[in-house]
Parts: sequence; C-alpha cells; structure tokens
Amino acid sequence: MNHVTLPQIFYVYVDNADLGVGMPPGFTKGILHGIYAREGQAILTHILLESGAHWSGIPLYNLFLSNPDEESGSLHIGVTSLQPWGGMGSDLKVSKLTYLEGLRLKPRFIEIEGRHTGIIIDWADGFSIHPQEHKPLSLIVLDNGQFAMLPNNYFLLSDPHFTKPSDLTRFYRRGETVYWER
Repeated sequence: MNHVTLPQIFYVYVDNADLGVGMPPGFTKGILHGIYAREGQAILTHILLESGAHWSGIPLYNLFLSNPDEESGSLHIGVTSLQPWGGMGSDLKVSKLTYLEGLRLKPRFIEIEGRHTGIIIDWADGFSIHPQEHKPLSLIVLDNGQFAMLPNNYFLLSDPHFTKPSDLTRFYRRGETVYWER
C-alpha cells in the first residue's frame, strides 16, 4: 500500500470508539495529514492525536470536522453513502484543484449537502479495466462535519457565477470514447 501526504491538513475529531476498547465515550482532537488505501477497502488515515500519539487505520468517513458532541442535530451517515466505491488500488495520487475548494455541492444519493475540499484522490494502478470507467474520488466535507469520498457522478457542484440547474444532466452517461495520443 502507498501512503500519501495530503496537500493540506485538517483539524478533526476522532470517535474514541475507534481508538480502542476501554476509551471513554466522546471524541478526541487530531490532525489529519495523510491517507492510504487497500484495494476494495475504505480509504484509511494517518492522524496525529492531541495526546501526541500517531494513529493509523481510521476510515476517513469516521472523522468529523467539528465536534459532534457540541453540534446539535449532527448525523452519522453510513459508509455506503460516504464512500460508495472502495479503494481501486493501493497506489494513490492526490491532487489539489484550488478552483473546486469551497464550492457548494448537492450529493445525488444522500440527503445532506456540503463543500468540496478541492482534493481529488485517484489511483495510479488498478482503478479500472476500461479507461472510461475511471473513478477518481473527491474529498467532500458535509454540512454535518463528516468527510465523504464521492465519485464525480455522485454530486453536482454549484458556482453561483457560472452554473445553473438543468434537466440535461439526466442524459449524461459514461463516456465510451477512449482517447489516445498519436
């Protein structure tokens, strides 16, 4: 498996249940700074905990940007909505696309909205048999503070100066054309 440093850090809250048996209920502060993947599994994280311990192996979707204990109405959404595609290889590539950072989005298959972090996680190996089925995942922060890893066909972005709602999106299908350099 290939470990990747994220292009920025995130201050997060980790559910103590993920830190071992006997931990008191609640959340521990941490700094999310890296990720890794195994084929078919959830994206996993590297976190520096406020205790000074470095922790590896907590699924990205189990982290929160704000303390769920202090947020009223905070939801904990399940993995199938937050990372519908498992890791498609172990050799990750992470890109920061500044334009996407902060754009509002509406996920198409879950009932909560959020913002794009500008971070795209892609695979350098094993992502697909057919190039047109390529599925990079966008790192999203939902309004409830949870992280999601969504493929580009699982959400619509909103840029008030450019985008407008359209019925045409229902016609969008997987691209069948494979382009090669000559």
